[in-house]
Amino acid sequence: MVYNPLYNSCCNSVIKEGEVMEGLQENLEALYSPGEVASQLNIQRQTVAKYARQCESEGFVFYKDEKGNRGYTDSNISMFRRITEAKNKPGITLETAVNRVVAMYKKSSITPGVTEISTENEQYKDVTNEKLDMLMQALAEQQKLILDQSQKIDSLQEQLNEHRLDVKNRDTKLLEHIREHQKERKEEMLLIAQNEVAAAKESQKKGFLARLFGK
Repeated sequence: MVYNPLYNSCCNSVIKEGEVMEGLQENLEALYSPGEVASQLNIQRQTVAKYARQCESEGFVFYKDEKGNRGYTDSNISMFRRITEAKNKPGITLETAVNRVVAMYKKSSITPGVTEISTENEQYKDVTNEKLDMLMQALAEQQKLILDQSQKIDSLQEQLNEHRLDVKNRDTKLLEHIREHQKERKEEMLLIAQNEVAAAKESQKKGFLARLFGK
């Protein structure tokens, strides 16, 4: 494994960002869907949407996901319950009920806090994407280092094989040279021995003739 400081730093950063995100999620108030709100208040989903639109016209802010779908908190449900009770009183219209109730909840509502956290989440996404881009870049660089080292290892292995082949060829040639030298030496020694035998025979022959003719 090739050590890459940038790669390890990015990994640690992503892990730390994940821990921060988990902490934020734990602190978020529970969010309910329009159907769940309607079920708790015993009203229609269309009524929930109508309440929400009327509240937004008064400047109230609800949590929305990236697709624009609203999520409602316990505080929002309490506000809708008060609106329902107010508009059921004689002479009170929905607009009037919403205007009165929203004025109270604008001061104490935690919805802006949810929106603030949502904004922090968007910033977190941007930071995380940047970290992931850095991580992918570091990973690509590490893969390149691994590839470069692999190519160097292959090159060294090839050189080693060539060296072994050269040594083997050199040893083979040296062995052939020794054998050829031994063969020549053997032939030379054999020739010397033959000449000595021939000389001895010739000397022996001359001695025999000398004794035969009294010379």
